[in-house]
Amino acid sequence: MTTPAEARRTTLAASIGNTVETYDYAVYGFLSAVLAKVFFPAASTGAGLLSSFAVFGSAFLARPAGALVFGPIADRHGRRPALVASLLLMAGGSTLIGLLPSTGTIGIAAPILLVLLRFTQGLAGGGEFTTAIIYVAEFAPPHRRGALSSRVQAGSLAGFLLGAVVVLSLSAALTPAQMLAWGWRVPFLLAFPIGGIGLYLRSRFGETPEFLDARTRPSASDSAQDRQWSSVLLLVGVSVLHIVGIYMVYTYVQSYLIQLRLSAVAATAVIAFALLAGILLVLAGGRAADRAGRPKALLASSLVVLVASYPLFAALASAPPLWLIIACTVALSAGPAFYSGVAPITYVQLVPVHRRGSLVGISYNVTVGLLGGSAVFICQALVELTGDRRSPAYLLVAAAAASALAAFALTRRTARNPSPSALPQTAESGS
Repeated sequence: MTTPAEARRTTLAASIGNTVETYDYAVYGFLSAVLAKVFFPAASTGAGLLSSFAVFGSAFLARPAGALVFGPIADRHGRRPALVASLLLMAGGSTLIGLLPSTGTIGIAAPILLVLLRFTQGLAGGGEFTTAIIYVAEFAPPHRRGALSSRVQAGSLAGFLLGAVVVLSLSAALTPAQMLAWGWRVPFLLAFPIGGIGLYLRSRFGETPEFLDARTRPSASDSAQDRQWSSVLLLVGVSVLHIVGIYMVYTYVQSYLIQLRLSAVAATAVIAFALLAGILLVLAGGRAADRAGRPKALLASSLVVLVASYPLFAALASAPPLWLIIACTVALSAGPAFYSGVAPITYVQLVPVHRRGSLVGISYNVTVGLLGGSAVFICQALVELTGDRRSPAYLLVAAAAASALAAFALTRRTARNPSPSALPQTAESGS
């Protein structure tokens, strides 16, 4: 039986790895305009930014491959080895980006190496988030699984916030020329000591009770395995808004605000406000998952995003005063943040213990690979092609609609089987 103190400590150990992961992603996103000049200096402003976002997206293309590597490790050898390996790979890739010569120094080799390092980070990301939420959920008491799993997502947003604070501080302290010359390297190099802290915490804990117990029990029957594949489809549907919402709001919108003539410092500060509110809303979503039920909470929050996204983007596109920009950005992030607090425990409880690493990892990361990096690219491409600053809202509305349908299907499934999980006990393996 896991004690509350053990659950809290393992949650911290799992969450800090996701802080490192999203810190690396956030730093790249917040510095995309600078990195476009460092690695694509000959391109126009719009083309350079698109190239920078394309490199950002290359990490997401690697995530399914990462899930194919780390998922089976988590299922066969344990959650902990997968978590340690993914953290080492993520922090190492970020540190090497910070040491990478610019295009002006080594020519075309620079952007090629940048793509390879981002691909390495994507491999690590393919094992990090899903293994971490599984690790926490399997340690948590049944009545607190939503709340504790949401802390892993809160750790992810803390990584975005940390990235925003670091980039904001550097932008305020350095001149644009200094940022272009060497300042952009500092945030990437900071991933090394942060990763060291995470590695220390993770090395102190063993395997989850559920994983150890599942090793002694037989696998699911064929009929249960058929239900697993329907669960995988639901998992993919639920993950759409989670993925698109988080990466759009906390990565793309910063560049979007800069294009609305905000300074890089002001735009990053606005995202920092949204992240502070988002962390609280993620935690609220986790508590709601335990109290009100996961399908209902997912459906309600996806419908809010569906209705609110276009008006909020329209308000931002009108270039309002700064206070209204902050209010609209925080409101735009509220629905996806709350939703992302409910989603993690939903993924875990859709899949049986002995196949969670593989099925959750591959399902989630294939969706991330298709939608995570491409979301920021698609948003910028919509603006470039249409000239309409409101057009990014269309992607968020489509994501909310897809996930609302999945959440509705999950409510129907739960109504037919009103147990804490979407699967019967034989397939859930004791969750």
